[in-house]
Amino acid sequence: MAVSGLRVRLGAGATVDDVRALETWLKRDEPLEELLSSKKLSIEKQAGTDGPPGRMGPDLELVLKLLGDAVTVATLTDYTARAVKTWRNNRRKLQRDDPEPEIRPLGPDGK
Repeated sequence: MAVSGLRVRLGAGATVDDVRALETWLKRDEPLEELLSSKKLSIEKQAGTDGPPGRMGPDLELVLKLLGDAVTVATLTDYTARAVKTWRNNRRKLQRDDPEPEIRPLGPDGK
């Protein structure tokens, strides 16, 4: 069975704390929180599988997996992109560096 979802990776300069903060932010974002509470979405931290060679910082990424057909990957991408943008805007107020996030769909094998 194909797995649907997204992979969110923070760019260079991100710390483990940044990954945790983004995970917490996503879990509290209203549309994502609704999907989580209804068990139609899971969010997990995973070791990165395809980071660039020589990458500095944590090789962690967040994986958002759809557990039902409540929303499409396109809708999940929209929800996630908006939440990540808001998180980055808030983070910029507190810290100088700004890791560039990458959001991309999971492959059919969930990777």
